[in-house]
Amino acid sequence: MRTLRTTLIVAAVCVVCPAVRAGVELPGGAKIETVDFERHVMGLLSKTGCNSGSCHGSFQGKNGFRLSLFGFEPTMDFAALTRDNLGRRVDTQHPENSLLLLKAVGATRHEGGMRFGKDAWTYNVFREWIRQGATWTPGRGAIAELSVSPPDFAVVKNGETLAVKVTATFTDGTREDVTPFCDFRVSDDAIATVSPVGVVAARQPGDAGLTVLYRGTVRAVRVLVPAPGKAPFPNLSASNTIDREVFAKLRLLNMTPSDLSGDAEFLRRVTIDTIGSLPTPAEVRAFVADTSLEKRAKKIDELLAHPLHAALWATKLSDITGNSTVALENPVQLQAKRSQLWHDWLRKRVADNQPYDQLARDILTATSRDDMTPAEWVEWVKKIDAHIDPNAGQNEGKAKAPPAAAGFGSEYVNKKTLDLFWRRQQNVPVEIWGEKVAAAFLGVRLECAQCHKHPTDRWTQEDYWGFANLFAPVTFLNNQFSSTDVKKLADEENKKRRDAAAAKNNQINQVREVYYGFSGRNAALRPIPSTKKVVGAKPLGGDEWAHKAGVDTRVKLWEWMHDPKNSFFARSFVNRVWAHYFGVGIVNPVDDFSQANPPTNPRLLDALAQEFIASGFDIRALERSVLVSRTYQLSSTPNESNRFDKNNYAHSYVRPLMAEQVVDVLNAAIGVDEQFANEAPVGKKMIEIGASRLNNGNLNYVLRIFGRPPRTTACDCERAADPALPQTLFRMTDPAILQKLRTPTNRAAKLARDKVADEVAVDELFLAVLGRAPTETEKSKAKTYVAGSKTKAEGYQDVLWALINTREFILNH
Repeated sequence: MRTLRTTLIVAAVCVVCPAVRAGVELPGGAKIETVDFERHVMGLLSKTGCNSGSCHGSFQGKNGFRLSLFGFEPTMDFAALTRDNLGRRVDTQHPENSLLLLKAVGATRHEGGMRFGKDAWTYNVFREWIRQGATWTPGRGAIAELSVSPPDFAVVKNGETLAVKVTATFTDGTREDVTPFCDFRVSDDAIATVSPVGVVAARQPGDAGLTVLYRGTVRAVRVLVPAPGKAPFPNLSASNTIDREVFAKLRLLNMTPSDLSGDAEFLRRVTIDTIGSLPTPAEVRAFVADTSLEKRAKKIDELLAHPLHAALWATKLSDITGNSTVALENPVQLQAKRSQLWHDWLRKRVADNQPYDQLARDILTATSRDDMTPAEWVEWVKKIDAHIDPNAGQNEGKAKAPPAAAGFGSEYVNKKTLDLFWRRQQNVPVEIWGEKVAAAFLGVRLECAQCHKHPTDRWTQEDYWGFANLFAPVTFLNNQFSSTDVKKLADEENKKRRDAAAAKNNQINQVREVYYGFSGRNAALRPIPSTKKVVGAKPLGGDEWAHKAGVDTRVKLWEWMHDPKNSFFARSFVNRVWAHYFGVGIVNPVDDFSQANPPTNPRLLDALAQEFIASGFDIRALERSVLVSRTYQLSSTPNESNRFDKNNYAHSYVRPLMAEQVVDVLNAAIGVDEQFANEAPVGKKMIEIGASRLNNGNLNYVLRIFGRPPRTTACDCERAADPALPQTLFRMTDPAILQKLRTPTNRAAKLARDKVADEVAVDELFLAVLGRAPTETEKSKAKTYVAGSKTKAEGYQDVLWALINTREFILNH
């Protein structure tokens, strides 16, 4: 009787809380005895896509079932699985009848379709968790460290495979192989593929990024597929750190760098890259004829000191800092001109080679008044406004001054800080400032973290809103002078000045000012919208900082940024410079420094950043280091070992021109100057124009089809670089180009008037347009065409037109 009673009690306990641990066989032969909710179930919910934004992880959920997006809230998910819908989603008595499994295997209607079969190991993990009681031990899956083997480079020979192993160390001190529960992604499946359980298979020589995601933690390694063959790596001389690090990785890839570029190829490339224009025929002839061993270094120094070099980088920095014409404050007729002031301010700093950290400081910490008194500042504003709008305040009937030249030569360039960065037509929410500053100066995209934990990076909502709240006190409003300011002005100045200030009080109140807590009122910190929790101001990954009256927290932010220990600031700008001169960043996209987007050559990036910091953030020294390297000067012609290379710089990459460069290069090739509507005097280049939108419909069209950005977001992706059919049609059929080709003062017409020999004229056209002499075949065909033309002018014009329609002309290489 006692034996029967004991048996019944044991049986009852087993029904309520199963004690048998059958375990689950995992891919690779490993076995787990106890299925853990956080470590295993949550990992599989992400791996199978159940908690993605397009499925149950959306804010609305799907069909009444909602999971936390990407599985960042175990409490919510456990309740949804075991408590919601009357607990029907799991059936601990009959696990196979659990709605969770029936839908996943397609046994009952499921909009998400079949996620796995009954014979899959994933099915067994879910079933075993349910069979074991569908329990949860909070915090047991908290991750202390996630390591990947191999840790840096996964070298896989062509046609072979390599199994990646992922080990999690949890906060309770235990370690576990979690490879099957990870999500694996490869950046370029032409180089390699990866299976759901981390087996990498090589496809062709090259380099790709492998991202490993496990429950919100991200790790990344590079997959290297060496080129076949055993040819010894050439004994190349390394000019500097760049060459040493680039060649070291190429050795791992068994990839031989291309030969050095020829003189003509190098000269065209470096001229376009540094000043946005073409070398003249005379410059090409002189450079090719020069036998000096130092001629390339001398040419680099000459171009870096050229006035247009600063203009080109002012254009790029205008992109980065968001110099958008339409975003600046009214009146509308002054928006483009204020945009020019912005461009000119940046251009002066580049021309003066101001250290980059100081340039960033003078943007980040900008105020309207700087150190001026209210009265001094009002007078200064009137002076600037009079320069860009000389008709301001004139009475009707009086003679009007000629149109201002878009701010060129304005005193604004001497202003200490760039308050235009903070001036907008409407008050911009602090979250937008956080996104813009993070992207521009740190190369970090924060947008995803505004609403949820970033799926492929470390940033949370608290990081996002804490960084945004750094800028809460920044204000741009009218009437910012308090009675205290006016009294201070009265106490410090004599009666005459005091009376003048009182008379101008109404004028003062009409001027808009960027200030940081001048009135003694700190703007309220923005709470996280979903939770209403208020996060104090803090840098990314740092502790909270308190806003204090009279103290600009942005100064503290700048000090945090330019600290040599900061892992983003220097590396971000070095990466932007590299991307400009090579067409692709070491981290690409350049504003996407994230755990899931590792640098293609981390040692190169770190070494360049350290040299940049050690130089005192010397921009020109950084550029020169890039340009004198053998890596930059390699030919664009690939060899057999590097023909598939996209990101290891084994040869120079053929790349599109910036939209502004297209306009300037076209005009230089045809031999004409252009006035860009009323935005600049005749003879100015497009890279000298600050406005993102011009008073010229055709020019706006050209800039748009070649990718000039509107500068309305913080994303570098706004500047498009992809080839498109309208670009080709523009060069072939646009009336503006036809008009330039028929201009009597252009290059073709001048050659015809000078009555030079056809051979000389053809040489001149090739040198002017393509930066090189024609081949014998090209010269013969061109001369034959000209000889059959109605006039020399028409013949030269058609040759010129044909050349600007080649891929060789419209691309840099």
